[in-house]
Amino acid sequence: MVIKTRSNRKRETFPTSVIKEHAANIDDKRSVSPVPGLFRSSSPESPVPALRSSSMLSSSTLSSFDYDVPKVDDASDMSSSSTASSRFTMFRQNKAVKWILGAVVKLVIMSVLLRMQRQRKVDDSTNDNATSGSSAENKQLDKLYAMPLPTTPQELSEVNGELAGLDPEFILKWAHHHLHDSPELGDSHPLVQATSFGPTGLVILDHLALHNLLDTIPVVTMDTLHLFQESYTFYETVQSHYKSPLHLTITKPLDMIEEPLMSKAEFEDAYSANLWKDDPKLYTKVTKLEPMQQKLEEWDAVMWITGRRRSQGGERGKLDVLEFEPYPQGSDMSSAANSSPFHSSKGRWKLNPLAYWSYDQVWSYIRNNDVPYNPLYDQGYTSIGDEMTTSKPDNADEGERSGRFAVFGESNKECGLHVDFDFEAASDNKFDLEEEEEPEGAENVTCDIDKARQGECSEE
Repeated sequence: MVIKTRSNRKRETFPTSVIKEHAANIDDKRSVSPVPGLFRSSSPESPVPALRSSSMLSSSTLSSFDYDVPKVDDASDMSSSSTASSRFTMFRQNKAVKWILGAVVKLVIMSVLLRMQRQRKVDDSTNDNATSGSSAENKQLDKLYAMPLPTTPQELSEVNGELAGLDPEFILKWAHHHLHDSPELGDSHPLVQATSFGPTGLVILDHLALHNLLDTIPVVTMDTLHLFQESYTFYETVQSHYKSPLHLTITKPLDMIEEPLMSKAEFEDAYSANLWKDDPKLYTKVTKLEPMQQKLEEWDAVMWITGRRRSQGGERGKLDVLEFEPYPQGSDMSSAANSSPFHSSKGRWKLNPLAYWSYDQVWSYIRNNDVPYNPLYDQGYTSIGDEMTTSKPDNADEGERSGRFAVFGESNKECGLHVDFDFEAASDNKFDLEEEEEPEGAENVTCDIDKARQGECSEE
């Protein structure tokens, strides 16, 4: 016979005769237990409950005998068991988590220590390289500083041989060393950057700012009064980007008495709306050359920095880093006599720090160093000047300056600022101040440009 017990949660088999005998003796309050420890009296002290009364037993009940067990709150028991199990599980989990966290912390600490050790080695190596690089740079600069400005064509050739291919930093520092490292400069600026804020000029400007040279090297740009509106807006962008170190001077065209013209309308009143097309040389003279010469003379400039490069082609294809530019023919300073061909009384030095850079190198520097640039370049322009003489190149392979001065044909791609200019030829042009119908007997007035500036305008 199988007895089901809820307390033991297991099944055991007992003979039926034993069950009957035990049931018959229940009234005697005695316990008959063939199997020791299984059945006990129903005394309060006994934890084992008594069997049911024999009167309540029958053969049918004997075949499936059951006995009373203490009532147990299964939910409570299960909850208690579950709680204990949960606590044990949590304990094990917490222990595992603590172990894992400890291992992670140890790994992190080891990783940090390893990184610190590696970084220390890298820093030491960097410092060594920096020291070595700094030492190499200092040696290079010392070598350059020992090389003075040339006084003969042979020396000029040797200097260009040394400067060719050098980083612009060294070229600019060399020029600055020879022209600015003097306690007696006063208000003069022997070294000046002239730029129209094209890509190359912007790279040079950024180098000047990077190496703390803008405090002593002023920047001058020429407003012809005929630029794109984007170019005028870009003036503000440049000034905002470089802020206080930048000393920007913007020249204006000069009228016939060397007074600056402040608007396009004033320019057209003083000359004409088509001067740029009718007399390009005179236009270049009054909008670029004379304003620039006036400013360079005011600053006692000995050298000016340009953004010309060999890769721009044309007359710039054989450009050197350092050039000597004689004063324009017919200018007041061009007649000075001196034995040295490069004396300051005969002309000025012109420095081209990026002479050997390519177009791609220039733009790579601009983009990698977040240098601001004129938004017109994003519209397809590759070289920007006056609005009426600047166009987008028809073919990218034509060269970056192919869109300049297209109205004058392929023979002229220079802006006029970097050509051997004949001031006398430009000044000999007679310019009618204004042709209007005059009353009978009125005098026609024509005027030689230079005489008008000197107050010697004649009436005919």
